[in-house]
Amino acid sequence: MKYRHIHILAALFLIVGMAMQFVMAYRQVMRHQQENMDLKMQIAHEKMLFELYDAYEVVDQMEDYVLENLAQPDEILKCTSNVQEHYPSCFCLHVDFPENYFPTKGRWYSLFSYRQNDSLRSEVKSGDAFDYSQREWYQGALKSGSKGYWGKPYWSDIVEKMLFTYSDNLVDKDGQLVCVVGMDFSVAWLQQLLEQFRPMEEAICVIYSSDGTVLTANHDVAERVEALNLDDGHWIVSRQKLNTIDIEMAIAVPKSYIWQGLLWRMSVPFVIFVLGILVVGALIRRMMRDQQENARLESDRKVMSHELQIANGIQMGILRHDFPQDETIAVHADLLPMREVGGDLYDFSRQGDTLWFIIGDVSGKGIPAAIFMSATVNLFRSALGHQTSPKAIMEEVNAVLSDHNPSVTFVTAFIGHLHIPSGRLLFCNAAHMPLVVQGADGSVRSITIKPNIPLGFNGTYQFEEESCLLGPDETLVLYTDGVTEARDRTQQMMGMERWMDMVAHDADLLEAVKRYIGTAEPTDDITLMTISRKSGVRAQTND
Repeated sequence: MKYRHIHILAALFLIVGMAMQFVMAYRQVMRHQQENMDLKMQIAHEKMLFELYDAYEVVDQMEDYVLENLAQPDEILKCTSNVQEHYPSCFCLHVDFPENYFPTKGRWYSLFSYRQNDSLRSEVKSGDAFDYSQREWYQGALKSGSKGYWGKPYWSDIVEKMLFTYSDNLVDKDGQLVCVVGMDFSVAWLQQLLEQFRPMEEAICVIYSSDGTVLTANHDVAERVEALNLDDGHWIVSRQKLNTIDIEMAIAVPKSYIWQGLLWRMSVPFVIFVLGILVVGALIRRMMRDQQENARLESDRKVMSHELQIANGIQMGILRHDFPQDETIAVHADLLPMREVGGDLYDFSRQGDTLWFIIGDVSGKGIPAAIFMSATVNLFRSALGHQTSPKAIMEEVNAVLSDHNPSVTFVTAFIGHLHIPSGRLLFCNAAHMPLVVQGADGSVRSITIKPNIPLGFNGTYQFEEESCLLGPDETLVLYTDGVTEARDRTQQMMGMERWMDMVAHDADLLEAVKRYIGTAEPTDDITLMTISRKSGVRAQTND
């Protein structure tokens, strides 16, 4: 009789255990959901910044066009349309001249092109009434000096859109204002980018101004989003400030959706267990298994960081570090991944009087890029055993990478073959960065090369091969775009001109790049490779 109520006690024990398990699972799911949303928000933020950085390049291009065509101002209008065509994120590109700059055109004179549906339109606005001189983006550009100005979002009655503008002033050689060049982006475009990272259908994506005003939201909550209080404790929220344009973004998921779904998933086995309790030992074993599974999930999360460190060691182990160094040739390379693992690569192989080498950059980041990087290096090494030209190696690697590539991951690469005695460099480029050569006298020059296409797009593409000469004591400098696109803490890009100046004056290029970046967050993997043909190389009699 003492076991008469054992099934009731077991059921109560099960209820308590399931309640505890529900709480643990709920917290774990909430934490996982928060981490997932934070990761998606960070990726969205990086993608937005990448798109917005086009504004600097566009405005620089337009400034050159304006100065070249001041004598024919109407010709500038064609330039706005031609430039904007290459930047689909730009809603409107305009050039606005100061008051009475062209007296025959009227008091105010503005040229602009804008997107309407799927086409580009260009217009000229002039006359005494079209006064834009007091607009925030115009005044901001005048006060910004040479840094450019990101304006706050504003509603445009003309196009009925919420816009924000990057603008910069252009002055002539005497320091007199020529015009203000502006590039408009729509907040709706930002919204579309953010929507791409919604973790689930029930999530909402909201864009705010710095004062908390809702600028836009996804269509199914547009009418009620202002009434929502995302800080009332009923939401899982990930926020990110887009400081460039004084905007805050938020992705929110209702907690009720999480716990209701979790409760539903747990209630079914709970009811089955309560109604079907026959053996107390079986119930206890089931609870122990559930607890062990929860412990395993927690352990998996903790070891993730350790596994990434191991992955970093494996990836670095793939790269060669036995750099050739003698009286004829000196090779050195550095790879600094943005995260634990990355997609940059380099490799080399000395075979008697010749040196084979490759440098490349895989699209994307993280473990997928690292896997593609490893495959590229191994394919290059394999091809060295039976191919005799950079073109043939490039085409063999491209054919393999293009086959079964559903993610459309691609690699920019440069493969070279240096005959050390003669200095003859035979190479093939796959959309990689320009060559930079440091001469024996310390001078630096850039060699224009045919781009071809990246590896992984078209397995039947026929690459073009080129050649040049590398003289005694000249150094070939190879690099990835993580170098020229590196940004300092003010978000200023290094650019090609500053990079070539570093090559000319800095002995340790990697340290020079690190000094430039300083405390800023790295934006890409950085890889450098130098190949120096020494003056001690023997004379060549037969090529």
